[in-house]
Amino acid sequence: MDTFFTIYFIVVGGLLILNVIYKLIIFLKGDVDDWQRELSNDVLDWCLQLYPIRKQKPLITLVETNSKFKGEYCFDTNTIIIYRSNNVLRIDMIKTVVHEFFHYYLITSHTKNNLYQKQLEHYGYENHPQEIICNTMGKTLTKLYLKNN
Repeated sequence: MDTFFTIYFIVVGGLLILNVIYKLIIFLKGDVDDWQRELSNDVLDWCLQLYPIRKQKPLITLVETNSKFKGEYCFDTNTIIIYRSNNVLRIDMIKTVVHEFFHYYLITSHTKNNLYQKQLEHYGYENHPQEIICNTMGKTLTKLYLKNN
């Protein structure tokens, strides 16, 4: 029985050490091969060239957190949040960035941000007027982006 526990702890300990080494390598390596970050920044820059609206472009933050959404736009911090695990295909990443860009494009004040929230309560997500616009632009401009890039 002691041999079993010894082998078990060696294997589990080894796996834990390998996991720590892997995380350390990823941390030190940085975003060199981060296709999601590179693509999302490229799509955002492309959108800003097509539809320049403000001097300060939104910040893109890619997160590992689970969500039912593919992305979100936060007006208060001027940040587009992208959920990595919900955007594993190139086409999904493009569509999500375009979609969230149009929230940035449409929500230019606290008043408009509050209107979005009121309409969300009234219409729900699927029938929300702004979501309809953002979804349509996401689909349409994704095709254009893929055609030209």
